[in-house]
Amino acid sequence: MNALRLATLLACAAGLAACATGPDTPYPSLAVREAEYQMGQIPRPSGNCAKCPEMPATGEFEPPAPVAPPPPPPVLSTDLLERVAQLEAQAREAHADFERAVPATRSAVRASGIVGSKSWGRAEVAYANLRSIRARTSIPLADLDTLVAVRSVDGEPVEEIVAARNAVLALIDQEDGVLDELSLR
Repeated sequence: MNALRLATLLACAAGLAACATGPDTPYPSLAVREAEYQMGQIPRPSGNCAKCPEMPATGEFEPPAPVAPPPPPPVLSTDLLERVAQLEAQAREAHADFERAVPATRSAVRASGIVGSKSWGRAEVAYANLRSIRARTSIPLADLDTLVAVRSVDGEPVEEIVAARNAVLALIDQEDGVLDELSLR
């Protein structure tokens, strides 16, 4: 067993000794090669400093060429602004219909009886009507969401569209609050 250990130790030592020897030739230079100049990867030095690295470079600083001013920011077309206003008006109109239907739905829900009774059926129909009006409010929201997505991908300004979208979203949040209140009864 000791002979096996000794042989293994000698084999490992010989392998490590082979790794420790240096190369027969020096490592290649890291200087720029002629092929790199010819391929255009590195510009060829010129002037006084190319021949004598001890001398500092001399010359005058040339300011960069003036950059053209950026183009003016894009503006939404009047047709698009009219479409946004029309969508917001549709949502407000549907919200007004919702507000007009809330009192009747509240009274029907309060008067509802047991499941299957006529009063329960009237309450369910009134509640379903209110939900359908809420759906009419959300249709313009979907169109506004589409406009925001398309315009932002195209790099156009979307602030006016987002403002209208947020206004419609606030209306829908109000309607959802009323629907949640009435669904608990």
